Amino acid sequence: GMRLHPVGRSIRKAGRDITTSKNEVLLEGSICIANFLLLFRNPDVFQEPDMFLPSRWEEPSREMLDSFHPFSLGKQNCVGQSLARAEVFGIIARICSEFELSLES
Repeated sequence: GMRLHPVGRSIRKAGRDITTSKNEVLLEGSICIANFLLLFRNPDVFQEPDMFLPSRWEEPSREMLDSFHPFSLGKQNCVGQSLARAEVFGIIARICSEFELSLES
């Protein structure tokens, strides 16, 4: 999925001074690049980061939720996000209308 094969990266300018978890300071105006491939496969956040394990999202940790933003955040997020979400809802609706689904224990 998108965690294992992200399509891009995020390049932003820091709007304020930021102190990292390692007490390093990024000054306001610094150019910051988030490489999603490294972020989404961080072994400190995701157990077995190179494996496709959808079950990991059944009870995600706070760190997992904070680390996974495939469309980025804010007003400069991915221009294709709305289209991607519309496609997902359309596909789910079609599956539900054409197939009889049931849960098995």
